[in-house]
Order: sequence, then C-alpha cells, then structure tokens
Amino acid sequence: MGWLAAHHPGAFHVDLPGCAPVCSTRFTGATAAIQAWRGLRRRGERRAVILVSILKVVLVGLNTVVFASTAGAVGLFDERAAYRLCRLWARINVLICGVRVRTRRLAPLDPKAPYVFMSNHRSQLDVLAVIVALPEFQLRWVAKVELTRVPVFGWALRRTGHIIIDRSNTTQAVRSLRAAELRMRDGISVMIFPEGTRSTPGETLLRFKKGGFMTALGTGVPIVPMAVLHSDKVLPRGAWRVTPGEIEVVVGRPIPVAGVERDELIRRVRAFLLEHLPPGEIEIVVGRPIPVAGVERDELIRRVRAFLLEHLPPGEVETRRRVAQEAT
Repeated sequence: MGWLAAHHPGAFHVDLPGCAPVCSTRFTGATAAIQAWRGLRRRGERRAVILVSILKVVLVGLNTVVFASTAGAVGLFDERAAYRLCRLWARINVLICGVRVRTRRLAPLDPKAPYVFMSNHRSQLDVLAVIVALPEFQLRWVAKVELTRVPVFGWALRRTGHIIIDRSNTTQAVRSLRAAELRMRDGISVMIFPEGTRSTPGETLLRFKKGGFMTALGTGVPIVPMAVLHSDKVLPRGAWRVTPGEIEVVVGRPIPVAGVERDELIRRVRAFLLEHLPPGEIEIVVGRPIPVAGVERDELIRRVRAFLLEHLPPGEVETRRRVAQEAT
C-alpha cells in the first residue's frame, strides 16, 4: 500500500479526525473503462441512427421511382387510377419514415364535390400527410415548374394531370389555373400551398399568392383550409433525416366564395391557419447602446433601421422591404 501511494499520489486518500491517513481505492482504471465503453456505445448508436436514416432515404427513393413510373404510364389512359396509385405511394412512404398521420375534421365534406384545399407548407412531408388525410378525394396539386425537372417524378407529375405553374411566366400561370378550373368542373379537387414555398423554422406564415383564390372565385368552388402540424419537427426544411413522430392535419369547414371579395377570402384562410398553427419561435436580439450625443436625428434613425434590417429573418421579405422603403 505504501508502494501504491508512492507511485500514485492522490489516487486515493481519506482523512479521518484523530486517525492516521487511510487509503481507499477509487478504481480509476475501471471508471475510465466504463466511460470509454459508454462513449463507444453512444458513437455506435449515432452510426446506427445515420444508417437507418440512409436506408429510409433509399427506400423512399426506390418507392418513388417505381410508383412514379407506374403512375405516369397509367396516367396516359386514366388519371383517376393514376392518383389511386399516388395514395398507395404516400401511405408506403409514411410507413417507411415511421410517421403517423392523425386527421381532425371540423365539418363533414362531400367526397363527390370539388373543393380548393389550401394548407400551410413547412416540410416535404406535407404532401404525403395531405394525401393520407384526404383518402376519398381525387386531388390535383398546383406544383411549381421546377419539380418537373426531377427525373422520373417530374415526368409523372405532368402525365397524371397535376397543374404546373411557371411563376416566371404570368401568361402560362394563368393558363394553368384555367386548366385547374376545368378539372374542378369534372369533380376534381385542387390542392394549393398558398404560400408558394416552404416556410423556414420560426416563421408562422409567408405572404399568400393570390392565384388559388382567383381560381376558387372563378369556379365558385368552396375553399377548405387545412393546418398541417408538426411536420417541420419530423422533417425540417433542408434536412434529410426523418425523426419518427406524428403529423396532425386539421381540416376546416368549407368557406363559400360566392359574393366574397378575394382579400376577404385570403383573410379567412390566414385566420384559420394562425388559429390552429402553434405560435412561431420568437427570438429577441438586443443591440448595443447607440450614443445620441452629437448625432443628427436622421442618422440615429438610419442606424436603428440598419440594425433591424441586419437582424430580421431572411424569410420576412415584406417586413424587410417595408423597413427599407421607410428608411429612404
């Protein structure tokens, strides 16, 4: 014990009042081994999670290629049969991802009647969640033209009757929305993300595009607002790893469009979404004090506005534009 104390000073030492020092082994070697084992286990668990995620991506990709090819071919002859394949595609991909879709309907819907469905958009999984949540409807999606450039998937998108919008070509966009009106007269429902793209984390809603509302007004078809919840927690924008979890889809009451102004329809849909979506994340940035002694009033205004423009989220385009205009 004297040799151990001499060669490993401080490895074990206990002082008792009135007694000589007594040694008590701390098993430092065993502790280090346990910590090393826990570290290896954590690294192994992380690798396993990554491997499972990669496997999910591969399976979803293969499923999409198979179903897109089949649906595209079937869509040449029967668009409705092709969309039934889309439903199966969505259910399989949701199952692969370990995601459960829970639907809450606030009013009954007529499965034989056409509607213009409008939803918020925060994740790539929103499309799957909406398809699963509305199994009795034949939906045609309003999709941006960029999606048609995705190999196989883009070809199938065109062949199965979905409405392709080129936002850089106003004439083509209007023509596409006219085609959507014709489909609704045949009892087909249209699905639109009025924000036009996915919102970023922390944003509640982007500014709405007006085309979908004009389509509803042109046909007299009611608008059904929908809130998709928690999809950004399962698969955030820009991420590829899916976290198993639950997505909730709240389907609202149909909003009649007859005799209602476009801006009022926009307000009602936005109010429904804001009511049912969780509040966005709020970040407060407190800047450095700005000394005012000897500084012109207009220069103080400029500095404050510059700070706001620097720290506003990139997605708040309208807010940034308004602040910039007021600064001039």
